[in-house]
Amino acid sequence: MESALFAQKLTKAWNTESSKSNFSEVQQFRALMRSFHSLNNSFKVEEFHGMKHQVVFNGEGSWGRPTARCEISDLLIISYRKNPEFQARATLLQAKKSNEKHINLCKGLPNSIPYINFKANLEQWDLLSRRPNVLPYPPFDCHPEILSGAILPSIGSLGVFHKISGKNYGFFYMSADAAEPLSSPKRKYAKLKTRTFKTLRSINGYVECTYACCLFIFAKALYELEIGTPIGPENTVSGEDKNYRNIFRGWLRTVLYSHLEITNNESLLARDLLSQLESNYDAKLMSQPPSILLINCD
Repeated sequence: MESALFAQKLTKAWNTESSKSNFSEVQQFRALMRSFHSLNNSFKVEEFHGMKHQVVFNGEGSWGRPTARCEISDLLIISYRKNPEFQARATLLQAKKSNEKHINLCKGLPNSIPYINFKANLEQWDLLSRRPNVLPYPPFDCHPEILSGAILPSIGSLGVFHKISGKNYGFFYMSADAAEPLSSPKRKYAKLKTRTFKTLRSINGYVECTYACCLFIFAKALYELEIGTPIGPENTVSGEDKNYRNIFRGWLRTVLYSHLEITNNESLLARDLLSQLESNYDAKLMSQPPSILLINCD
């Protein structure tokens, strides 16, 4: 199965790259990006480095600011296929590092998220989980409903790096809404815990991965288009959904064109995806587009 081979190769690369990197959020994230990049010879994968992209929103919770500002994500991941018809999913992934040792995450009850708690920025989690309307903070630009208009919650997601033993590091993924604050925190840096969700759910006819215990399961779900909200023009569920997807495709076109212009990159993968992104929505030209990972799953 192609998705399993993709996951196997990514995991092998990750084991090498992560173990030779310091255990910090930045270094482990870079190791993950190098791991994806290493698959270029076997799979159609491309990543573009981007700038910080912050948004302003109305915060909630005892820890939150009424007017909060933070990064919307570390990485925009687009996985897509063209056959038999164009399908694509998009997720805004925020990377985290847990100093706890999380072991045996893949050995719990099948199809159920195990109990995990880890420290996080609750404002960032609130943004990706509750998905309010946002105001982009210049020079970043996006539509106010980039999160709130999505039909699947995994438009906002978390990827958590953690220690297993020695220089052996792990990674687990979750849709941001699969977590909630532990106890009643008063500060924005506090612990989140997993909720009692199933690892897969179906919403509006779409299968969605809510949790992946390790990088292998995460990569497999990405390749099978089970992570992120759909952005293709087919099988929309409402007029609002159709409009959201049209806007997202127009915005994504601008993101890709900005990256191509900045890097003078003749990326065949970016241009291949651009050929599929039909939209009548004109987004503003971005001087500082976000980091993006493209995966063609055909």
